[in-house]
Parts: sequence; C-alpha cells; structure tokens
Amino acid sequence: MTDPTDRIRVLHVDDNPEFGELVAVYLEREDDRISVQTAETPDDAVDALDAREIDCVVSDYDMPESNGIEFLETVREEYPGLPFILYTGKGSEEIASDAISAGVTDYLEKESGTSQYAVLANRITNAVEQYRSTRALEASQERLSLFFEQSPLGVVEWTEEFEVARLNEAAEEILGYDEAELRGEPGRKIVSEADREEVSAVVDELLEREGGYHSINENVRKDGERIICEWHNRVVTDDGEVVAIFSQFQDITERRTQLKELERQRAVIESASNTIVTIDDSSVVQSVNPAVEETFGYSPEELIGEPLTTLMGDDVADRHREAFERYLRTGERTLDWEYTEFEARHRDGSPVPVGVTFGEVVYEEEHWFVGILRDISEQRARKQELEWTNGVLSTLLETLPVGVLAESENREVLAANDRIFELFDLPGTPEETVGADCERIAESVSDQFVDPDGFVARINEIVDTDERVEGEELALADERTFVRTHEPIELPDGDGHLWTYRDITEQRVYEERLAALNELAGELIVADSRQEIAEIGVDAARDVLGLDANAIHLYDADRSALVPAAGTEKVFDLVGEPPTFTEGGSIGWRVFESGEALAVDDTHDDPDIYNPESPIRSELLLPIEGYGILMAGSPTPDTFDQEDLVLGQILAGSLVSAFEQIEQMEQRQARERELETQNERLEEFASIVSHDLRNPLNVAEGRVELAKESGELDHLDAVERAHERMNALIDDLLTLARQGEYVSEIAPVRLDAIAGDCWENVATADATLDVRSDRAVLADRSRLQQLFENLMRNAVEHAGDDVTVSVGELADGFYVADDGSGIPADVREDVFDAGYSTSECGTGFGLRIVKQIATAHDWEIAVEEGDDGGARFEITGVSFADE
Repeated sequence: MTDPTDRIRVLHVDDNPEFGELVAVYLEREDDRISVQTAETPDDAVDALDAREIDCVVSDYDMPESNGIEFLETVREEYPGLPFILYTGKGSEEIASDAISAGVTDYLEKESGTSQYAVLANRITNAVEQYRSTRALEASQERLSLFFEQSPLGVVEWTEEFEVARLNEAAEEILGYDEAELRGEPGRKIVSEADREEVSAVVDELLEREGGYHSINENVRKDGERIICEWHNRVVTDDGEVVAIFSQFQDITERRTQLKELERQRAVIESASNTIVTIDDSSVVQSVNPAVEETFGYSPEELIGEPLTTLMGDDVADRHREAFERYLRTGERTLDWEYTEFEARHRDGSPVPVGVTFGEVVYEEEHWFVGILRDISEQRARKQELEWTNGVLSTLLETLPVGVLAESENREVLAANDRIFELFDLPGTPEETVGADCERIAESVSDQFVDPDGFVARINEIVDTDERVEGEELALADERTFVRTHEPIELPDGDGHLWTYRDITEQRVYEERLAALNELAGELIVADSRQEIAEIGVDAARDVLGLDANAIHLYDADRSALVPAAGTEKVFDLVGEPPTFTEGGSIGWRVFESGEALAVDDTHDDPDIYNPESPIRSELLLPIEGYGILMAGSPTPDTFDQEDLVLGQILAGSLVSAFEQIEQMEQRQARERELETQNERLEEFASIVSHDLRNPLNVAEGRVELAKESGELDHLDAVERAHERMNALIDDLLTLARQGEYVSEIAPVRLDAIAGDCWENVATADATLDVRSDRAVLADRSRLQQLFENLMRNAVEHAGDDVTVSVGELADGFYVADDGSGIPADVREDVFDAGYSTSECGTGFGLRIVKQIATAHDWEIAVEEGDDGGARFEITGVSFADE
C-alpha cells in the first residue's frame, strides 16, 4: 500500500467535465500515489481548496467567467507556495509570460494522444516533491541559527549572491555596523577597494565549493577605519543543496600592520622602473632591485657583493667613493648628490647614458648610500630630435600656408615667415624681426582685433601656463576671422613657443552655408509629400545659395512646373514662359540630359531662358536625376562660383533622396498593412485549431482507448458527439480560410429572391420568414447567400423554432431581424469574435463569417435591438442597383 505521507492530492479544474474525468482516470493510472478531485469552475475549485488539503492544482486556461491566470492569482492570495500547473490547449508566448509573472509553478500545453498524461503526472510529482523539500529546508535553517548566535567570533550569513543576510553581535562590534545597516548589501561594501579582486576570487571558489575557505584581507568599518581580518568561510549543505553560507572572522590588524608596511616598502622597491642600488661606505653593492637587469643586463644576484665600478666604470666609481669617504670624515658634500649624469657600462660592454641621484641611510649604525639610476638614452635622443626639428623649422616656415612665429623662453623672436607679415601687415621682413620682443609685437597689432586688451592678455596667459592651444578663433575688427594654435617646444637652451595664425573668413562663410544645408536635410527627412519636398528645395536654393527670391523654380522632367516661384512675382514674369527644355537645343535640356550642374553667366545664349525684358543676367541650373531641374536666376552677372555648384549638387542629391524615401515609405506601409492583416488571420486560425479543436479531439481519443480496454460501447456516444463537434468547426474554418475577406463578381441581387432561396436551405422548423423589400443590392451572390443563411440559422438556434425572421431595407443597406430574446448590449461587440457562442451546439464562427463577408464588400455590420425586441443585424454602406 502507498504510504499516506507519500499521497499526492490533485485538484483538476476544467470546464469540460468529460475531459476532466478522462484526465483523472489517466493520472491515477500513471501513479498510484495520485488521487484526483475535479472542478468545473474556479469558484468550485476554491471551495474544494478550503474543504480539504490539496498538494497540487492543475487548471485549464479558458473557462466560463474567468481564465486560468485569474484563478492562479486567486489561489496565490491564500496559498502562495502551493504548486499550480497551467494545463491548456490555448498555448502562446503571451499566455506563458503572463502565467510566469503570476507565479505559476509549471506550464504544459495539451496535445493529442494519451502519452501527454504521463508527462502531466511527472510534472505534478516533481512540483509536489520540490514544495515538500522546500518546507523541510526551512526547518533545517532554524537549527543553523543556534550556531550563528553562539559563535564567539564575528559571524556573517550570506545569500547565494553574496549579499549580507544577517550578523551576530560580535560581527557588529568588529565592523561597527548594526545588522539592519548591512542587510542586503554586497560583501564588497566592507572590503577595501585594494582587496576586492582578491576577495572576489575567494567568493568564486567558495560558491563553486572548490576552496576559498580561509582568507586574510583588509576590511572597512562604518567609521572608515581600515582593519585586517582573518576569515573562515563555509558553505552549509543538506543532501547536496546549499542551505546557507557563513563566514567567521576576527580582527588581526595589530599583528599585521608591521608586516604589511614591510611588504609595501619591499613591493615599491621591487616594482620601481629605475635601478635602485644600496652600497656600503666601501662602495660595495649590498642590494639592488630587478630593474637593473633591463637597464644594465645584470641580474641582482650578479651585482650583490660586487664593487660599484661594475656599473659605473673605474673613474666615475672612484669619484663617488672618494666623495663618500670625505663626507664620512668631514660631513662635507663635494659631489652633486642631487643629480649627476655620466656614461655607465652595460653587461655587454656598451655605454649607457645614466642620471643618478644619491642619498644617505643609516642601517644598524652603519652609513650606507642609496642611488637611483635612470637610463637617459631616450631623453638624449629627444634632445637631438628637437635640435634637428629646430634646424628644419626655418625651411618649413616659408612653405606653410599659415602665418608662423617661433619665440624663445624669454619672448624673443626666433623665426617668422612672410605669411604672418601679410596677415598682420607688419613692417620690415622676417629676417629683420629675429630677436625682437614678441610681447611688443603683440601689442602693436592688438588694435586689429575686436578685443585688443583680451588679445594681448590671452597670449600672456598661454605663455605663463605653457598651454597647448588648437583651433582658437579670433574675431577681427574688419570682420575677418583668424584661427590660432600654440605648441610648447623644447629647445637646446630651454623651452619655447610656436604660434600659427590662419585666416578662415571664407571658410566660415562656406561652413555656415553647409550648416544651413544640413538643416535642410533634416527638414527633407520628415517631409511627407512630393509637394512639400519641392517647396523646401525652392526655399533652400534662395536662402542657402543667396539667390534672388523672384527667380527660383523647380520643373519636372515632363516640362510642367512642380512648385510656383518663390517670392511675390512669378518666375515666368521675369524670364517669360517656363522653359521648354527643347531637346538637343536648350542649355536647360543639356543640363538635364548630362546630369551635370552648370552656371551660365549670360542667358542670352539660350532662347528657352532668355527674355529681353528680364533683369536676370545669370542662371544656375541643377539636374535632379529622375525628377527634373532646379533653375535659379540672379540679376548680377558672374554671381555663381564653384562653391555654389558644390552646394547646389548637394541640394539636388538631398532632394532625390527625399523623393525616394517618400516612395519607399509608401511601398513599405502598404506591405506592412498587408502583412499585419495576414498575421492577424493566421493568429486567429492558430488559436481556434489549438483550443477549440483540441478538447473534442482529446475526448474522442481518450474514450476510444477506454472502449478498447473495457469493451463498453457507451464510450462511443461521447466519441460521436466529439466528431460532430469537430465536423461543424472544420466546415466553418474552411469557409473562413478559403474565401476570406474577398469577393469575386459583383452583380445586382434582389433581397426578396435571395432571402427566399436561403430560407429553403436552412432547417427552420416552425419559424416564419417576413421579407419587406424587393430592391436589388450590388453584391457577390454566393457570399451574400452565405451571409443570409448564417443569420437565419443563428436566429433559429438562439430565438427558438417558432421565431419570425424579417428582412427589410435601410437607407444605405438592409437588415435581418428576429422577434426572439435579443442580444444584451454589453456583448453585442463580442458576437462577431471567432469562437463566441452561447449555444451548446453552435461553433461560434457563424457570425464571424457574416462579419468577414460584410468586410469583403466594404460594408459595415452592427447589432441593434429589433422593433419586436429581438436581435437586429444592420448591414450599411451598401450600393443599390437602381441608384
């Protein structure tokens, strides 16, 4: 017999009682520990939960007056940890996501065949065992708290994300924090930044249970004090599952401080990039750091115990030894201990330029000397390079297109070129200026600038701070603009300054016009019609290129104007009728055909453009590939230059891109609308097939298998009902899928004739037809017949066998009404949804097909209350044949 403690009590909720009974039979067969109680509604299920202990809930998604997600939320309010499995035929990513958000334990889609019940049974047992294990773990954790409180050391409990869960009193005293202040904080909060990487490695090992159980690191108290703590860490497990993570620790700051300081000093010396050597009063090497090998080729072991002459050579070493001895005898420093340069000797015998600084230390009452030796090879190479640079500077000065001035550290002119004399209109020649006072020169030209005093003050500031300056703009009183740069330079006899000045007045004008053109591009991007794009292009030709407002026009390739001329006058008032672009003859046509922009200084050469009475003397013609030509005129000859052509070509290219974007956007929007409609229909069909066909199919399969096993033929009655249900669904689905929202041949169809034919095709019992119009509507006869038959069948199914169905005429359509109980106002919009039905024998797709047929004809359909109180379906937007 099954142990009572192992029994699994399952509550199965499904609005189809036959399917619910079938699931119960198969689950109890799969696992004898499982016992199933069924419920058809969420309310019944809640009562069952209150009446007895349940180990797991299994629920369908689609149910009357509610769904599985809403039921799950109700269960979670009273039973937050109870296993809950959503078992549904209406599967989708959206439903799965909502279920997970609501706290579902598991999610399983209904499938065909009986093997699915084995999967469901397995999911149930796994969920229940997990739930029971969790509750047992909670009891185990209570026992661990005794260890936590009684430990004489500081104890921290961590989460699996290594955040503080709690502290004991000893830990609070060591760290200076209350437990509430650290709870939820990451471990790095109490670790100094220098030790965080090391502690992170210990944490990784600890979480992987591969080590990390002992560590010593620097921690930070609440008051900012840094302390050294020794940590013992442990992962507590139960049957392989992590129950808790604990750390015991103690403050060992005092006994670690001295050792830490010694280690720090040793690390500084060992990691220094310069050679650090210690010698005694006999100039014998006592210690040396690893950097000596990179500079001199010796390992530290090779030099310790050797005389200083090994590195310095005899002459230099003897010089230092004598100086050290004299200092020890008399206290007199005859050697420049601050800094000395000499040629040292590499292990391979090659010379090494070195700079050395010495200092004295007293070690165990002995006088030792510490030297810091720095390789100055690169420094000397840089000096040589600067000397070479200074040598070629004079040659470069005269070839540069900018004004150049080089000055020494004491502000004397070293060199200048002719261009700087031209920019500032200086007297004399560059050669005559060498040696002059640069500060006085700056003052003499300062009145050429908008802010004379600021010009001089800024130069002095740059020199004082030795600031590097790049692209500093200066405004001149005559509306010119200069750009200044300053570069500090190293000279053989000190530092210096290199200045350059460049006139960017014309460049600024061009950049401003380009900026305006960029702004235009932004306007073109958001334009939504060819007309708006053309208008923007005309305005840009006037504003960006600075053209006459009355002489701009954009023409299409078909020789018709796209946009009227800008300004108060029409362009053809100035130049005659719009250009004809005479093929092969006119200048305008040749520009359009060649695709190259052209500036014409005298329009007399082109009969299509020339008008003797026009004040326009020059033309700028810009081809817009595939769209036409932009023509701009000016009353001043020689107005258009190369910059105008470049800007005009950019403008023309922007217009083309904008036109193409409009066309592409319109095509894309059409494709997106078509795809959206297709996706909506596919989603609707998938939902119908997955849910509405799944339940009767499962019932049929299950009952057939039970009939085979038991030999009881009563099961086949349920199979027959399931098949009838599926046949009705499939017929309606085929109608929806094959015909869709399309119609074929439209022709006049009389309402009285089509209504009478359809009445004969519907099982109407004792129902009565009342046709009140003989007008002909324009429609697809076959689709219209489907519409009438479905509405008549709907009336008979819902209003009764003795219903009266009436067909009548509206101002812009017709109606089909009955004298039944009607349709409540709050559900009238829902009746056209696929699968919606209040009848047990209905498929829920008849009115959906009616809606689809109306849409295919571009008609509107609505449900209203009839004159006799029943349902009245009004179809409007209909065209009559006699109109």
